[in-house]
Amino acid sequence: MFVKNPEYFLTIVKERSISKAAERLYLSQPYLSQYLAKLEGGLGVVLLDRSHSPLKLTPAGELFHAYLERQSFLDRQLVSDLRDLQDKKRPLLHLGVSPWRGSILLPDVLPRFEEQYPDVQVVLHEAPVPELGALAEANVIDFCVMQPPGDLTELTYEPLMEEHIFLVGHRDHSLLQGLDSTYDDPRPFPDLRLLEHERLIMLPPEWRLSKLLYNTFSVHNVEPQNLLVTTNTTTAINLTAEKLGFAFLQESGVSRTPYLDRLACFTVGEPPLTCPLAVVYKKNGFLSPAARTLIDLIKEHYSRYDRAAE
Repeated sequence: MFVKNPEYFLTIVKERSISKAAERLYLSQPYLSQYLAKLEGGLGVVLLDRSHSPLKLTPAGELFHAYLERQSFLDRQLVSDLRDLQDKKRPLLHLGVSPWRGSILLPDVLPRFEEQYPDVQVVLHEAPVPELGALAEANVIDFCVMQPPGDLTELTYEPLMEEHIFLVGHRDHSLLQGLDSTYDDPRPFPDLRLLEHERLIMLPPEWRLSKLLYNTFSVHNVEPQNLLVTTNTTTAINLTAEKLGFAFLQESGVSRTPYLDRLACFTVGEPPLTCPLAVVYKKNGFLSPAARTLIDLIKEHYSRYDRAAE
């Protein structure tokens, strides 16, 4: 729909006052009040609760405000894209991933994406998982691949899969003798309490996966005595492959390690422990056709790992 002078309403919301908004817009207060009354009359809803000081958006106002913000973003995006097209610049697609996930995801999906969009330049933003959501909120990236965020005030997401979490250890470790469990045919680990005095290679405790694991430890009355914390999943895999401890890893990453023949992989708990994975982007943001195609390719890629959906 066409909204005349949307910046008037956006300024009222920002200032939370008609008089302050009128001053900022160099308009008279009666004129701006009349504008707001006509806007509400045309929409058939009340947008602002005038019983509050400062002004407060009604539920209809919140919806309308979100629409205007999205429309404003789309207008700026269109102008930018048209300018790039006129200047013969390659369109950019900004993707956010953790360094580890980028290394296991992009080799499979990027060649297929480039077949469909050879002129689109993918800009990779690698950051630890807790920072990816902030990049999406700030419109630095078009979307990111991560666990669903806890705070959905500014973000939304599309589920990719429920990813199994594997306990991974060296096949020749004394604790694993007689236990035949492979990546392709993982068996449940018999008793997590056996790991209490083993070195466990963990991600930082504030990360989503670690929170799930510490909750699992608590349920099984396990108190690990020897922890090695790393922010790098590759480090965890490499140490495990050298028989220097046990790690808990997402199954999609284990499949690409060159050390798979050295590793035994077990599911954890019953039902098996999983961690959700999603495509996350700014709420009311704009996803270009190229971004949507890349998302679809990523969904197809992860669908082959989603044993939890079987």
